[in-house]
Amino acid sequence: MSRKDFDFIIIGGSTAGNVVAGWLAQSPNASVLIIEARKGNPRGETMITTPARAFETRGSEYDWAYKTTFIDRPDYTRVEKPNTRGKILGGSSCLNYYTWIPGSAATLTIGRSLVSVTYHDDEGLYSKDLAKVCKGGPLHVAHADLIPEMAPFRDALTQAWTSKGEPVSEDIYSGEMHGLTHCINSIYKGLRSSSYVFVEGKPNITILADTHSKKIIIEDGVASGVAVFEQNGEELIFCAKKEVIVSSGVFESPKLLMLSGLGSEKELVAHGIKTLVKSEHVGQNLLDHPIFPYVFQVLEGLGLEEHLLRAGPSNDGAPTFSDAFQWHIPTPPAGAWLTVIVDLLRPISQNGTVKLNSADPLVQPNININFFSNDLDIIAMRQGVRFVDDILRTGEGFKDIIGDDYPRPMPRNSDEAMNKMILERSQTGFHPCGTTRL
Repeated sequence: MSRKDFDFIIIGGSTAGNVVAGWLAQSPNASVLIIEARKGNPRGETMITTPARAFETRGSEYDWAYKTTFIDRPDYTRVEKPNTRGKILGGSSCLNYYTWIPGSAATLTIGRSLVSVTYHDDEGLYSKDLAKVCKGGPLHVAHADLIPEMAPFRDALTQAWTSKGEPVSEDIYSGEMHGLTHCINSIYKGLRSSSYVFVEGKPNITILADTHSKKIIIEDGVASGVAVFEQNGEELIFCAKKEVIVSSGVFESPKLLMLSGLGSEKELVAHGIKTLVKSEHVGQNLLDHPIFPYVFQVLEGLGLEEHLLRAGPSNDGAPTFSDAFQWHIPTPPAGAWLTVIVDLLRPISQNGTVKLNSADPLVQPNININFFSNDLDIIAMRQGVRFVDDILRTGEGFKDIIGDDYPRPMPRNSDEAMNKMILERSQTGFHPCGTTRL
């Protein structure tokens, strides 16, 4: 068993872990080790770097593909797989669907959130005031390209939105987010921007890829290192002169803490793990954004796939209808379609859990997001669907281009039927958090 020392050890080359590593490495005398469970060079993976291939990553070799209980109510339970999280240097920033939003002033210090990005408006289409999005950071972001053929769709949506008295704003970056806007994405010049850019070209950062963490080493109540094993089974010990930073994601981080003896004593004893730090919070308070996707047919010529997939043998009959957000809805054989996603941003249900299935570090944890454990979240989602529905189906302009529901009519006039449909078809917005409080 070999051993090596670093100033800082970061367990998990995740979205946040790489940002922290890059910040620590600004001190040229600091040595930083990143332990990554999978590949360490995402720039060489075309499925990661090519924006149009994002939907292929779900269920791929880059996906942890967690089996997850989404809903666990007395009247309804649903367990599904895969629940996607990124399994590569950069974590889920290598698999996400690009929309870049810094957060509201009420929950985030805006100045600190923006220093890591460079915003581009190469065509000068937007207000110069958006320069506040910042320049100089390694993560490049830009507004989504405006496909000319989709202008009638954009115009109709804007008309419908404003006809209902709703605001339009291109500045959702000053601390408040209200209204219809054009998206800024983590894409620039045809390439995905991911958090691995924070660690590139840093000679004082060592990336140990294809390596699984076994447990955090705790001596005299202090985390002093980590035990890992490589693909060949060899166990290694790394010691931190200053700090061990756990950044393995919302599911793997609490699992590692529990494997290391930090957590609920009852949970640890059940798996034969000695309790070093008693904490009832580890693995608790899991929450996520539940989303409800549904689909409308729209007029021919207004479907995005008609303008993204050009004619040719390889594209015939291959619509861009993706199951990433609507895997309960079958792909339509033909036609133009619009997917609507209603996202519950402030769910009251905040009692999801991450528990151990085994003391084996290679076994996935037991995950229960526990969506809609509070009935008020069902009501909020239902009303959100009706709010959007009213704009799209009766708003000026858009009502003239929208068609029928797909694949079946939505039971809009029945609260009970809507509630049932929400339980059956809601899914994750892929934004879980809250599991590592000590």
